[in-house]
Amino acid sequence: MGRSQAKRERLVEAASTLIHEQGFGRTTLADIARESDVPLGNVYYYFKTKEDIGAAVVEDRAAGFRSMFSAWERDFPPRDALMRYLDMVEGQSEAATEFGCPIGSLCQELDKSRSPLSRQVDDVVRLQLSWVTRQFEKMGLDNPRRAALDMMTGLHGAFLVANALKDDGVVVQRVGALREWLESL
Repeated sequence: MGRSQAKRERLVEAASTLIHEQGFGRTTLADIARESDVPLGNVYYYFKTKEDIGAAVVEDRAAGFRSMFSAWERDFPPRDALMRYLDMVEGQSEAATEFGCPIGSLCQELDKSRSPLSRQVDDVVRLQLSWVTRQFEKMGLDNPRRAALDMMTGLHGAFLVANALKDDGVVVQRVGALREWLESL
């Protein structure tokens, strides 16, 4: 990987962390430059606007999900792939407890600000919902979309409540209940 690509990746990674921790509106290009150890003037070489770096963050998150989902579908039967998804969610419980869901919080913030990025980040939720629905379809459930919505809303609700209560046990408990439910299907 070239130095130019490495700088761009550091900028996106720093922006992703800062946006999750303090929100898109409060994160400045100067914050991102400082966090990534890239001079502020160089940021503009890679991203002309804050919205451009926001779009790169959202696409990076979407690409991460697509990569995970592809690997899980290739390597595991549907129920086990869904279990991997639950493992991933549980692994985010501490950060979500402190800062909220990285995708859900961004969806809400960008929607309220009428940001052009709102649709793009909403698509990351749709991507997850579509993948979860496909897994339930492969399992032969009568209503795979309803099952997927039950799972997704349970997880996002758990992130919200865990954040409000500052208790990551909420996420752990919800994931445990969803694992039991999946095993019963």
